[in-house]
Amino acid sequence: MFNKKKTEPVPEQPKEKPTPAFLREDYPYKAIGDALSVDDVRDGAVYEIKCHACEMSIRSQGQNIRSTWERLKASGCIGCGNKDLKIYQVDMAKAADAAT
Repeated sequence: MFNKKKTEPVPEQPKEKPTPAFLREDYPYKAIGDALSVDDVRDGAVYEIKCHACEMSIRSQGQNIRSTWERLKASGCIGCGNKDLKIYQVDMAKAADAAT
């Protein structure tokens, strides 16, 4: 009645995490051009705040990048604390092609 077989848990094999799409070589929406200042930001474009120390990247559209930029400049990178962050515009030309 109480003679249930004990089953040993199967050890889980460590899985290799896939590379995020934005880090792949064929990712179409890459940051382009030289670093910009927060004053160069305009509505309608997509921007990326990048930390070159730990490769952290945050993207936002238009003026929304300003508040994120101000927070990060005060506290530093969320990944490593580095305060030397850069803003780049993201090439969204392929997104327009995909929409049509």
